[in-house]
Amino acid sequence: MKIAILILLLFLIANTAVAQTETSSEDNFTLTAMVKNPVRLAREKDRYHSLDFSLSAKWNPDSDKQPKEIEFTLISVVKAKKLNSDLYVVFVVDGKELHFGSNRSAIKRPVPGRTWIGERMVFQIPFDDYLKLVAAEKLALKMGDIVFDFDERARAEVRGFVKAVRRPDN
Repeated sequence: MKIAILILLLFLIANTAVAQTETSSEDNFTLTAMVKNPVRLAREKDRYHSLDFSLSAKWNPDSDKQPKEIEFTLISVVKAKKLNSDLYVVFVVDGKELHFGSNRSAIKRPVPGRTWIGERMVFQIPFDDYLKLVAAEKLALKMGDIVFDFDERARAEVRGFVKAVRRPDN
């Protein structure tokens, strides 16, 4: 029983969206990097076993009020042996589609015992465009023909990240 409780606590701690900030100074240059732990966007929808996102940014707080761009990372687990190389991913902001280029890489066998495949997609979103995601009343992600709506918790994470990376005088 104690082991089950310990495993549950470790799982909850690992899945809590906590920002990690790291600052390093070298040769009169300061770089701050902030990373949010992954947030679950969907589970067991169509051909997807899971879809998570995380947010990160790097900037020099001495000269920049905010980062120039936000790195939005999607991690998907697909119930298939191959990825769709023609997958078109767009953000749907209040019904309007926004496309950002991404770097994609495969993750082999992300679920032990299954022949599924995973994918990591990294979108570099300009800060001004990220503010559109923050201000959205309705936010979704469209991957091919499948739409993943951001629930209130996921939208709160998107909004909260801006507050964390902006200087108070912004």
